[in-house]
Amino acid sequence: MGNVNRRIRFLLSAVTLLVASAVFSTAANAGVGMLEEDENLFSSSLSLSASNKEWDGNRNVLTSICKKRNASLNLGYEYGWSYFHTVFINGSLAYRRCGSNVRFGTQVVSGRSAGLGDIELGVRTRFAGNYINNAAWETGLIIPTGYDNNSPSALGRGALGLFLGLKFSSVASDRYPAKWGYSPRKWAWSAGTKFTYFFAAKGNSLGSFAALQYAFTQSDFERTGDFVEFGVKNSIGFAQGGVQQQIFINQNQSAMTNSDKTSIYLKYSHAFTNGWSGSLSIGKALFGRNAAKDITLGASASYRWRD
Repeated sequence: MGNVNRRIRFLLSAVTLLVASAVFSTAANAGVGMLEEDENLFSSSLSLSASNKEWDGNRNVLTSICKKRNASLNLGYEYGWSYFHTVFINGSLAYRRCGSNVRFGTQVVSGRSAGLGDIELGVRTRFAGNYINNAAWETGLIIPTGYDNNSPSALGRGALGLFLGLKFSSVASDRYPAKWGYSPRKWAWSAGTKFTYFFAAKGNSLGSFAALQYAFTQSDFERTGDFVEFGVKNSIGFAQGGVQQQIFINQNQSAMTNSDKTSIYLKYSHAFTNGWSGSLSIGKALFGRNAAKDITLGASASYRWRD
């Protein structure tokens, strides 16, 4: 218990530092995520989510056996290996709570855990031809850390995984069709999808998003200016070895049973001229199956520099 308390205090301290930095610099990496050659990017993001309700397998809204209260501090580093290739590594510190001392007869189950989540190591590559500036694909490994298979608030999957993703976005010449009556300098769009496969009975997953952006000032929707983004996210989890019994909404749904969830979010981003950028966001789950009906708050900060 003492080690858990120390990890929680460390996580809360890191969260405090992130929030403090977000107050002074608040925009996330946009576009298809490609860096220029020898360009570096460090990013950090804080996500807080809460829910007292969940959707069951028939999409009925139920009051959960526990109250979901989660916090994640994600840290990432990217490097422009060449014009066509960007390598990256992502990791997270997480705190999961789903009730406390939940009782089943004479057995008491703790719903708290904190520690290091899965680590993601990958490479992102531009498409060629006419799509060189607005399309990319990525692939990599997911390395498990800090997983407790018996915890109702598990961190990560606890299994080695592979992922393959696609990202698309508009570029300066085609941001939102001008024939629709909008200025091509004000509008942009982005979309993407990512499939994850695990080498164990932990459940694979498919996530997708689509977003529309509007700039308040002159912006490239990545390195300069102020803009707002409205998006839709969808996640689908596939259980392996059949549907398993699920008790806590804070268990990894895609690892325990078939699931899906669709959410919307609104994000404001600002990029400074000195390499710093940041964002603030809010999201809400609209409908799902075997998933938490949650609300999410987020803040991020990033810094770009050259070697």
